[in-house]
Amino acid sequence: MKKNKTLLVFLAVVGVSVSGPMVKWSLACGASPVMVAFGRMLLSALLLLFPAIKSGELVAVLRAPRRQLGLACAAALLLALHYTAWMTSMSFSSTFVATALVCTQPLFVAALSGILLHEPIKREAIPGAIVAIIGAAAIGLLSMGGEQGSLLGDALALVGAIFIAGHWLCGRAARKNLPAIGYMTFVYCVTALCLLVISPFTGGFQVTLPSLGGIVVLAVVCTLGGHALMTYLLGFVSADVVSFALLGEPIGAAVWALLLFGEQVTLPLLIGGLTVIVGLAMYTWGEMQAAKKEAAAKQG
Repeated sequence: MKKNKTLLVFLAVVGVSVSGPMVKWSLACGASPVMVAFGRMLLSALLLLFPAIKSGELVAVLRAPRRQLGLACAAALLLALHYTAWMTSMSFSSTFVATALVCTQPLFVAALSGILLHEPIKREAIPGAIVAIIGAAAIGLLSMGGEQGSLLGDALALVGAIFIAGHWLCGRAARKNLPAIGYMTFVYCVTALCLLVISPFTGGFQVTLPSLGGIVVLAVVCTLGGHALMTYLLGFVSADVVSFALLGEPIGAAVWALLLFGEQVTLPLLIGGLTVIVGLAMYTWGEMQAAKKEAAAKQG
């Protein structure tokens, strides 16, 4: 059983790591970022719709209190804005850099939690946060200095990280007792609707036949085989394991981009990206240690 869990976690990481390269593939085929995101969310929602209706989970979500539905809609809007910003960043930055920067979302979750929920960042996690910020700043400076990067792309990836942080905070408040499949189906449907509404202002309805293949892979492999599988695995493995496993996404994205397009990252940008990943690993470890201390203090 333990081997099966490890294999599933590995497959989920492989699934999410395909996301960046498939976005870049779809953009190269002529689709606009917002339409790539729209197709991904719509297809994911449709694939989940039948089990969500059959199990009664979607009905349970629709009957939830108005405040929960409002938070779920806010989570969907923020997810739409995240995809728009991050997928647009792929047109300017390398797959590795854009993915590494968007993975800084835990830092923004901590910052927003401190501001909105008065939950300050744990002292043990501060060194990791500083290292990750140094890595992100280094990437920005390298991009300004003429390295194979783009300051605009870097900024869009970080904006995408802020939006996804807001998405997770709203989702955390909205989920509570709501069933997972019903919640995901509802959020994906609303996200697709939001993307459709903003599409005329963010590149239009540009989609090509070759790009549809990439969109299908994004929905089936990345959303359902990656993110949804990770959500499912949270019922069997700890959130710490999932958090650490997801740090492999930028590395996996870089490998896939190299294999699929021959995309290479300059050594300075690679070092900057790895610094971000190391910082995030330190941050996650610090959060884990702080949680253990709090649990021990309560038991004592």
